[in-house]
Amino acid sequence: MNKGKKIAEGGMLLALYSILLFITIHIPFLGMITFFLLPIPFVLVMIKESISWSIGFLAVASVLGIIIGTILSLPTVLLTGVMGIVIGYHVKHNKSTIQMFISSVLAFTAGSLLILIATNIILDMNVVDETLTMVEESMETSFDMMDMLGQNVTDDMKQQMRDSIEMIPMMIPSMLVISAMVMAYIFILASQPFIKRFSDKVVKWPLFRELRLPKSILWYYLIILVATFFMNTDDHSYVNMAILNLMFILQLFILLQGFSLIFYISYVKGWGKFVPILITVVSLLNPIFLTIVRILGIIDLGFPFREAITKSK
Repeated sequence: MNKGKKIAEGGMLLALYSILLFITIHIPFLGMITFFLLPIPFVLVMIKESISWSIGFLAVASVLGIIIGTILSLPTVLLTGVMGIVIGYHVKHNKSTIQMFISSVLAFTAGSLLILIATNIILDMNVVDETLTMVEESMETSFDMMDMLGQNVTDDMKQQMRDSIEMIPMMIPSMLVISAMVMAYIFILASQPFIKRFSDKVVKWPLFRELRLPKSILWYYLIILVATFFMNTDDHSYVNMAILNLMFILQLFILLQGFSLIFYISYVKGWGKFVPILITVVSLLNPIFLTIVRILGIIDLGFPFREAITKSK
């Protein structure tokens, strides 16, 4: 493909991106939909061109983002752009969909944390503290209104509400990870029709029982596990938050691997579909069983356990 044609295609994708970004910023209702389409131009550029072209495309898109919106729209451009590049890279190099998903989740989590850090440094505003303050003020206002309406709110009820609010910072890593997984899945899902239409690549999700996460997950888990021993639990710094996020992600992936192994064993042994579903439900309701499932996930990642099960059939 000659350089002129590359530039023309890049210009068309930039025009498409500009339209999607304008709708996302200025038309809230439609913007909720177009936001998930923002990574697609970056995916297509990454599949067809080199990483340097993709980075250049991201730089130009960032400038357009500031022009179309304001400097405050830059985080959206950078986050969705990086997500698109990550997805496109894995598609271009024929990486597994699971690897793509894991990398996308990590990229979204890291990007979100960087946005929080930048907001804290540049705007001198701690998003977590500001959110907690707003929630506390809203709660106190609700208490005052209930008192004015003659509804009795006991001191114990008020203290329980305050204790719940104080737990929010500890829940932020979990909420961030869950949102990253949901967002990564939707971004990949939204990109699939365009990848199929404009390239010869195919994004195919494996059967759950065939889920085989990269063995490197186990090493990452051990490294982060060691890092947690040096954490100060009273320190709510962004470094500690990042470690907690990564630990939660890796534990969740290991759990998925454990549940996948249970479904695989059930399939090989011919137990039917009801048995693994029942085991999954019971495990989710019992922390002890969850620990056992996590151990199964570690075994499945570190040892050729499935091969041994198949041979023993």
